[in-house]
Amino acid sequence: MKLQVKLNLLLFLVFIFGFGAVNLLGKGSQGVSQLEQRDIAKSPEFTVDRFFGGEYTRDYDNYFSDNFAYRTSLVQVGTSLKELKGFQGGDGASIIVQGGDNMAVDLNKNGGDNGKGDANAGTTPGDSSTVTDASAVKYLVLKDRAFTLFTYSASAAEMYAEALNRFKKEVGTNVNVYSLLAPTSAEFIDNDKYRAMSASQKKAFDHINERLDASIGQVNAYGALDQHQSEYVFFRTDHHWTALGAYYAYVEFMKTIGEKPVALDKYKKVTMEGFLGTAYKATLSDKLKSHPDTLTYYTPFTDYKYTLYSTADKAIDHKVVDAKYGKQSSSYYAAFLGGDFPWGEIDTKVKNGKSIAVVKDSYANSFIPFLLPHYEKIYYIDPRYFKQNMVDFVKKQKITDVLFLNNSTVARQNGIAKLLNDKMDIGK
Repeated sequence: MKLQVKLNLLLFLVFIFGFGAVNLLGKGSQGVSQLEQRDIAKSPEFTVDRFFGGEYTRDYDNYFSDNFAYRTSLVQVGTSLKELKGFQGGDGASIIVQGGDNMAVDLNKNGGDNGKGDANAGTTPGDSSTVTDASAVKYLVLKDRAFTLFTYSASAAEMYAEALNRFKKEVGTNVNVYSLLAPTSAEFIDNDKYRAMSASQKKAFDHINERLDASIGQVNAYGALDQHQSEYVFFRTDHHWTALGAYYAYVEFMKTIGEKPVALDKYKKVTMEGFLGTAYKATLSDKLKSHPDTLTYYTPFTDYKYTLYSTADKAIDHKVVDAKYGKQSSSYYAAFLGGDFPWGEIDTKVKNGKSIAVVKDSYANSFIPFLLPHYEKIYYIDPRYFKQNMVDFVKKQKITDVLFLNNSTVARQNGIAKLLNDKMDIGK
């Protein structure tokens, strides 16, 4: 073997083993990734049961992936390469990046919290969820904001409508059932060329609504958001609507049920600066990082007691909105309800005999606090993590109203519809 080849091999082995030694010594360890705005996996606890059950090795693999040396620099380089691979707009103002799906459902996950019932253990939808029956989404970064481009599936839309019709039939005529479909910001891109890259959510919603049973009330949140699209109703760096967007949807819901909405100025407004959301985490775009969002919430004036239930079915007292939960989490959006949990119950001082269950994704988290002045009891059910039969739950709690509140993902992939049917099949 030539001397140069031997030398190259020796240098390669020194680099590989040296890099591995640095990793084993924990030189890459960090608690939080400031670049990605998320918590870094911690070293897993070793037990014989967890080792032979495979949990320890899986967790250690995640730990090692999150804690290798110079990880932040390498992730930044990877992001730059990913941007180069994406579509560059002719005007230089946009870029499409392939990324993990921030709104879809992984039917193999139990998710929602860590199972221990920690007060700050909630997640926002899709922060850890991945899609199982649709391809990864495309993110359009245009100027200072990101859009999750929408692709339409007629079969998914029909399956969702059928699931709601089935639920209405099974709960019977004594329960009022409503449907609120939340559009995402991609529907309102202020650029004809780039808006054409995303399928019409209005047509998708119309397809669902046409197939809903006539007894299911339809809440026109789309129209409300369309009228106010020039306002700050969607985040720039996150896939959710803002609390202001949720408020306009709440106003439409009040119209649907024949009640008067509470004026927004009756609430105390709290703001949190520097919010970088799910779209930033997926793209790590410098454009988004330099223009973070402001998260605003409106403090309820109605007396209440809020109890959430973890995946371990542990009851935890909480507040419906609190900046503390957002700051404790890797996402400020956890300021609403503390994040996503299997189910929760809010008891208010309102005495009108009315109760509601919101069957939801995380778009409802910023919507639910506005319901407090109108209901004696408010429940929410997240079908991604809920382990009970939904129909039995509604009947047992004598719930008068049920609102299905989900974003346009239900017309893109059928994960939520499958989960709804699963939660109606439990125990049968």
